[in-house]
Amino acid sequence: MVKILARGALLSIILLITALSATALGSDYVSNFKRIPTIHNQPPQVAVWKGTPTVVVCDSAPINEKQAKKAVKFWEDLGYNFFSTQYRYDPLEKCRSTSPVGYIVVQLITQDIRIDEDSLAQTHFFVDNDHNEVSWAIIYLKSNVRDTVLEHELGHALGFLHFNKINHIMNSKWTQGGWDTTGLRKVRR
Repeated sequence: MVKILARGALLSIILLITALSATALGSDYVSNFKRIPTIHNQPPQVAVWKGTPTVVVCDSAPINEKQAKKAVKFWEDLGYNFFSTQYRYDPLEKCRSTSPVGYIVVQLITQDIRIDEDSLAQTHFFVDNDHNEVSWAIIYLKSNVRDTVLEHELGHALGFLHFNKINHIMNSKWTQGGWDTTGLRKVRR
């Protein structure tokens, strides 16, 4: 009887792990970068911002101001600077732009953006390949924003790619990600 219960419990655990790992991809990114740097034991960063970006959270974005500030502060605590964070304030209409130079724009995903059904978000960023600099980024979020998703997407907007270390913020699978920031702290020059 104990062996049968133990096998049943083990089978239940395996099914739970399988179900969790099959759901919710963290995100995807779309960019024009030409090469991926050698991957050591940290997340690859394909480019950095030349200037200090402003984050604009559009009216359509499915996040509140507290979530936006928390995500920006996460990266500020790692040494990254943002000119400002504008929550539902867009006087220059960057939310309508397809290439908002100098800005990171956060909005609800639209029908014209192709995204994998299991993905939670997608970030588009443009890299000046001659100088390895990010020029702009647009973060598209699905309506059910989960914990760590915006922080992860801001990582893409800052030029980072996926890093599939368990519990890492840049893990491509949300169910395997977490708050680990190994390799993300900005190095002062």
